[in-house]
Amino acid sequence: MNFYTLPGLLRINRRQLIKTFLIMKITMLLIIIICLRASASTYAQNISLSEKNVTIEKVIGKIKQQSAYVFWYESKLLKDAHPVTITVQNGTIRQTLDLLLKDQPLVYEIVDNTIVISEKPAPSPQSQLPQNITGKVIDDKGLPLPGVNVVIKGTQKGTVTDNNGNYKLAAERDQVIVFKFIGFIKQEVVVGELKEVNITLKPDQSNLDEITIVGYGSQKKVNLTGAVSSIGGEILEDKPIPNIGRGLMGQLPGLTITSADGQPGRAATFNIWGFTSINGGSPLILVDGIETNINDINPDDVASATVLKDAASSAVYGSRAAFGVVLITTKEGRKGDPKITYSFNYALHKITDLPDVVTDPSTVVSYKNQAYAAYYGVNMYNSTQVAYANARSKNSSLPATIVDPNNPTQYDYLGNTNWFNVLYKPINTSSIQNVSVSGGTDKITYYVSADYNNQGGVFRYDPDYYNRFNMRAKLDFKLTSWLHVYTNSAYNRTIYNAPSLWTSDYTTGDLYHEIGRQNSLNVLYNPDGSYTQSGALIGFLKDGARSNTVTNEPQNTIGFATSFFKDTWRIKGDYTFRSTSDYNQTSQVAVPYETGPTQQVYYAGHSNASAWADDNSYTAINIYTEYEKTFGKHYFKGMIGFNQEENNYNTFSAENDNLISSDIGYLSQTTGTTPAVTGSGYQWAVRGAFSRLNYMYDNKYLLELDGRYDGSSRFPINNQYTFNPSASVGWRISEEPFFKSLTNVVNNLKLRASYGSLGNDQSLGNYSFIPTLSSGNVSNVLGGIQPLAVYPPNLVSSSLTWEKIYNSVLGVDFSLFHKLDVTFNVYQRDTKNMITQGYQLPAVLGATQPLENAADLRTSGWDINLTYNDKFDLAGKPFNYSLRANVWDSQTVITRYNNPTRNWYNGDYYVGEHVGDVWGLTDVGIFQTNAAAKAAPDQSLLAGYYPNMNQAGEMQYADLNHDGKITFGNGTVSNPGDAKVIGNTSPRYNFGAGGNFSWNDFDFSIFFQGVGKETFVPSEGYYWSLFFAPYENLNTTILNNTWTPQNPNAFFPSLKGWRDDAGNYQDLAIPQTRYIYSAAYIRLKNLTVGYSIPTPLLKKIGVDKIRVYFSGEDLWESDKLPQGFDPEGLNGSWGSGKVYPFQREYSFGLSAKF
Repeated sequence: MNFYTLPGLLRINRRQLIKTFLIMKITMLLIIIICLRASASTYAQNISLSEKNVTIEKVIGKIKQQSAYVFWYESKLLKDAHPVTITVQNGTIRQTLDLLLKDQPLVYEIVDNTIVISEKPAPSPQSQLPQNITGKVIDDKGLPLPGVNVVIKGTQKGTVTDNNGNYKLAAERDQVIVFKFIGFIKQEVVVGELKEVNITLKPDQSNLDEITIVGYGSQKKVNLTGAVSSIGGEILEDKPIPNIGRGLMGQLPGLTITSADGQPGRAATFNIWGFTSINGGSPLILVDGIETNINDINPDDVASATVLKDAASSAVYGSRAAFGVVLITTKEGRKGDPKITYSFNYALHKITDLPDVVTDPSTVVSYKNQAYAAYYGVNMYNSTQVAYANARSKNSSLPATIVDPNNPTQYDYLGNTNWFNVLYKPINTSSIQNVSVSGGTDKITYYVSADYNNQGGVFRYDPDYYNRFNMRAKLDFKLTSWLHVYTNSAYNRTIYNAPSLWTSDYTTGDLYHEIGRQNSLNVLYNPDGSYTQSGALIGFLKDGARSNTVTNEPQNTIGFATSFFKDTWRIKGDYTFRSTSDYNQTSQVAVPYETGPTQQVYYAGHSNASAWADDNSYTAINIYTEYEKTFGKHYFKGMIGFNQEENNYNTFSAENDNLISSDIGYLSQTTGTTPAVTGSGYQWAVRGAFSRLNYMYDNKYLLELDGRYDGSSRFPINNQYTFNPSASVGWRISEEPFFKSLTNVVNNLKLRASYGSLGNDQSLGNYSFIPTLSSGNVSNVLGGIQPLAVYPPNLVSSSLTWEKIYNSVLGVDFSLFHKLDVTFNVYQRDTKNMITQGYQLPAVLGATQPLENAADLRTSGWDINLTYNDKFDLAGKPFNYSLRANVWDSQTVITRYNNPTRNWYNGDYYVGEHVGDVWGLTDVGIFQTNAAAKAAPDQSLLAGYYPNMNQAGEMQYADLNHDGKITFGNGTVSNPGDAKVIGNTSPRYNFGAGGNFSWNDFDFSIFFQGVGKETFVPSEGYYWSLFFAPYENLNTTILNNTWTPQNPNAFFPSLKGWRDDAGNYQDLAIPQTRYIYSAAYIRLKNLTVGYSIPTPLLKKIGVDKIRVYFSGEDLWESDKLPQGFDPEGLNGSWGSGKVYPFQREYSFGLSAKF
């Protein structure tokens, strides 16, 4: 097995891992105990001495000889002490010191192995009774400041100011009151004889001391030289969001977060700075430093989120961070009494948009006949059916189902069913509950939380649902002044229960495709109560069986941190083990349906049962040390470390037909004779040594050097390791003497630049460098069987190596008037040596060309982030507000690819291509007469099922090359015929903007998100309706909007079935300027209105805070898309818009703190 992974990696199976993990925990505990005992033994040596009339200093010398203690004192103090006579036999250090300093004006204190001797303090005056101190806290504008922390220094006693800035606190004369508020400079006041203390807090002149989480550590925001964005966890609190991705969407510049659809529990997809590689690639997501499925994290646990966007800031994480890093830091315990937080949210969900279908029987029959007859030459419905449809349109009380007069064994269906309304219910619900408790002492702090998330699905019959239960416990033990250990444990359990359909997908599969194909004239039930053929689709949801997937994921991290020499040298390390197990049980039943009154029963699908289980174990080890030192104007900070991660995955599945009963949907209840059993697995590992050096001179000039020597098991043994360096510099212009006169306006100005490289091991599979045999049954039958054959492997390149990413970034950070903060980056990212098929080999070889490092691309872009904070007086109370906005853009160009002719027609990449380009024809209009059509350039090469493309009612295209015919040339850039680039499907100008407002216990927040430019090319029946197939629903999009001589200004050509189903680059399947849309949009992602019950009322019942709120998600959007399409759900696996519907959310919530 070592052949497939990095040399020397320890290979352990799951049981061994669990055993190892338990042993490590026990070992760590024993080490701690041993260390403590050893520490006690070292410093608890007994003292024996006998001295008469000697100085204290001489006795101390004797004690030093018999122990490992170090003494610290001022010589003058001992000279003033009188001589001592002392006799001790096997006494402890404390017994000895008590005798030594008895009746002396001295005291001692033992700190670890150091004994500090100091002057005995003067006797304190008789203790005074606490006196009540009252006062008011205002800002520099004279406005009251609510929520200011007013505490007695050195204690946990305190209060907060009310909405008018007033407070009341009991304190003794010799105590100090501390006033603290975020964004303001702290103040301290000695009580003395004061009865009233009024304070004016001045704004903190900058947020330069703000700490930002970076790779394996943290840095002051002002000292950052890489491209880093961060946001506080409060943006996620008290929001009806099921996962972190939903809450961060649009919040951070350069970070794009999308969701494939609105399915409960659907994980979000993250991208940083645009297109990454033709082989895909995504940022590394770390939660408390450990790679984690972000969908499993409770949003209320998040303390901060940081995005590392360039190579300089991501370098220490190596190959898995090639396209950036998202760092999630969870909340920690705090010193003080236990604090309990509880929150509850209940939400109503409503689908954002669905195709609008026509259900009037007369209209539907007329349109379907036209589309059907154009291809088949006969009507889909005969004259009797047409007459009855017309009658039902006038009188809806007539039966929707009748016996076909021409075939008494069959029913005629002439109903008016909107199948989308049958499939989906108007409202579904969800609820989220969170509870957490935190607190601690000088020696231990803790944070424990749990949440339960229940999301209902949109199906009307036996809907799907998603449940998630999440727990987290963080404990930090301070064993000594220089050593603390911690644990970070999490457990996640999810259940997704969904309909089991007849397709191999086993989930919702092609349900969204099939529902669009159901004829609105059909009905759900026959007169006798049996399902119709269309109704059988709903039968799978209502009476069919289910697919149930359960995931259990425990994770535990144990670590330590040390600090020496006044915290200038630190060593940290941790070990993580996570086990993820998934189990799925699926059962399917054949759903009976009838097509006529003869009671002949047909079955949709078949009965079977299946099960699969997989197990994934992940381990990670991190250990690193850092040292920082200041010499005059020079500041240095260095770090070196080691990281190793290993992943083992195994899966097993089984399936068999003929399920006896869906009530017991297990494999044991099947009787099929050909069960299918499969299993597979994979392993990967990474290992690396990393370093970082920070240098700053005079708080002005900044330098950072990073590097990582990285290894991955995904490459051949000779190419497993690579070194990737990076460097970044910064210049704080605002600290220069010549700039001081401007600092009242421009409070901070910093220029940044970075360049670096990273390797990417996500570009190929785990064993792509290994020639792998395959097996299968041959097609020829010999002796009544199909023999099993083993096939030779494909060719494998021996030179396969790392895909490399090179980042260049220029940036500027500045703030104005202590209110507006701006960050701007312009960047270029080159992805080189991308792995793709190599150059064509001679056919005589008999094998496909091997994978090679044969392609490059370049992504260029920029991002900007703005925040503005201020307040003003409203009715004598402060109105606080914070505004924020961000925009970012990128474009990607292919710079190397094995496509020498630059052919775009076959869908391949080519040099010079902007990724996402759409090639198509230019619309001129619709031919109005046959004469005009025949006089136009020949369009016969565009024909699909209809050969005559030059007649009235057909599309007319521009002859761009003026050769008298409409073609695609040879499909190359140099000879595209009449095609040109008409759009680009890559989203551009991603943006987010919003604000937070608070006044007099009320709060309000609003946030918008969207895309400024993107092309949408619709396909399939949700858009093309009967143009795609006569069996599709009739959409209102084409109603009264298809060309006829009487309707010459129609948007669509003459109605003919199968026009969009003709194949790529034929008929209406050709991309063209008439039928492409802008997918740009703006969406109101969140709007929240809250009210906090006044603090004085709550104090009476022992509650710190209660807040109630109403919130909405995805409440409104504006776009130019066709009706029925959501801008975030355009591309389904079965065609445009065919996804699990997105939903709006309307919720009520409550949060309380005790």
